[in-house]
Amino acid sequence: MSSHWMAARARWLSVFCVVLLLACCAPIIADYSLDAYKNATTLKAETFALIDKSGEKYISHKAEAETLTTKVNAAYEFANGLANNSLSAQQWQIMRNPNGNLYGGFIRLWQKGPLPPAFREDLKTSIGRGYDEIICLEINKKDTQRCFSAAAPKT
Repeated sequence: MSSHWMAARARWLSVFCVVLLLACCAPIIADYSLDAYKNATTLKAETFALIDKSGEKYISHKAEAETLTTKVNAAYEFANGLANNSLSAQQWQIMRNPNGNLYGGFIRLWQKGPLPPAFREDLKTSIGRGYDEIICLEINKKDTQRCFSAAAPKT
């Protein structure tokens, strides 16, 4: 073998090792974001307040619902815009899906008519768990810990 070929092979191997090392050290999830945490906790409280009003006609609270929907969509866009944050973005996508059973589905159902009290309480539980999952993921980016859903009893 020629020394030129061996030198080229050694350079290629060195570059490969550096690239492999960098790939192994790259974060697989975004860093903790206080803004993302505040978004989730604030939107959870605002969503519960809106659910409380959903015993009335949607049209009476349409402006509030549209404002909150814009905030939920903004939270998704914020999460989606962060590098290595696809898990959080997916959670927000599930939360806002109008064909789902969380915030987006709640708005779609409310538009059809006022929601009964027991159903509103069930919505708070399921939507609360959804927000708790988003909050828990964000908290665990900072410091790994077990999260409890405020919407469910602690076990």
